[in-house]
Amino acid sequence: MAQVRIPAQPIAAYDDPEVHSPTRLYALARSKLLDTPPEAAFDRITKLAAKLLTSETTLVSLVDSGRQFFKSQCGLGEPYATSRETPLSHSFCKHIVASKKSLMIADARKDAILATNSAVVDLGVISYLGVPITSPDGEVLGSLCAINRQPRDWSPDDLQLMFDLGKIVEDEIELRIEALRAATLAEQNAILAQEYHHRVKNALSVSAALVQLSRKDATSIDDLTAKVGGRLIALARAHDSLMSQSDDVDLHGLASRLLLPYCAPGSDADVAGPAISLRQQQVTPVCLFLHELATNAAKYGAFRRQSKVTLRWEATQDGQIILRWDEAGTETTQPGPAGFGEKLLATAAMQLHGKFDAAWHSDGLTVTLEFPRAG
Repeated sequence: MAQVRIPAQPIAAYDDPEVHSPTRLYALARSKLLDTPPEAAFDRITKLAAKLLTSETTLVSLVDSGRQFFKSQCGLGEPYATSRETPLSHSFCKHIVASKKSLMIADARKDAILATNSAVVDLGVISYLGVPITSPDGEVLGSLCAINRQPRDWSPDDLQLMFDLGKIVEDEIELRIEALRAATLAEQNAILAQEYHHRVKNALSVSAALVQLSRKDATSIDDLTAKVGGRLIALARAHDSLMSQSDDVDLHGLASRLLLPYCAPGSDADVAGPAISLRQQQVTPVCLFLHELATNAAKYGAFRRQSKVTLRWEATQDGQIILRWDEAGTETTQPGPAGFGEKLLATAAMQLHGKFDAAWHSDGLTVTLEFPRAG
């Protein structure tokens, strides 16, 4: 049960690197506790702490980058009981986050640092006992604390009680995170199952389209068989080569291999751009994105109408990749409500932490995908 006294020299704890650590703030955001309504599971703990310690106020305080949010409070005065937050200028809990240790203060007015904290004047915080609240991955999210408006010498038993109750808060947070993770996985699995179903249907549709396209320039049954077989094999090899990559993947080679099997006689895929290597985690969503566009072009658009697809990309100075798909000879007006194909494009863009835009115009279709270069 490590505890710490604030060192007796001027510090600005709310500027402490640990308080503003991106890793810690990410863990706090991932808990999805900020700005949520009161919940009985947490309120029972603050009420029990107030009763067992005979303290006027108890809090489950989550320390954000510029404020502390009270997930639960018992005995807090207005207007803070309603707003359920204060700026860090009114926070003792930020010191616990900075030190990752408990804090016992008998009389804040006599403390070299805390005497100037706005919580002393505005909230009447005189005595304070707080313990860290830690995420499952070890980041200090805030504290469970007890407050009184008069001096108090806290005992070792008081500190042990707060540690025990703090562990209950941590268990509740971990259960919540696991429940959120389970819900997310269930949703992703449902999308994945639908995606596989969609891909199978697309594969059959593209195969049928390739047969029809090959028939246009076939001179005989044997010639047709050879052309169809060659294109289907090329399609399979393109997908095999994409799945077998183990290192960073060159975007030009990836796009060329993926689009070549879709090109019908008379149609073309013009692929060009600066040398860019995709991270492994970026390959699948980029393939998904281009595969969906190519499939659509083979079934309805440029590849079916013996027209042209132009694929260009650029890397911006701020580290973004902008990929632009221009397709001639496709529908010139946007179809009805967005189907699953457009959802797949949105999902792929989201997996890349980017965004996409599709525009139908007089010359055909333009789709733009923008995402950060670093995966």
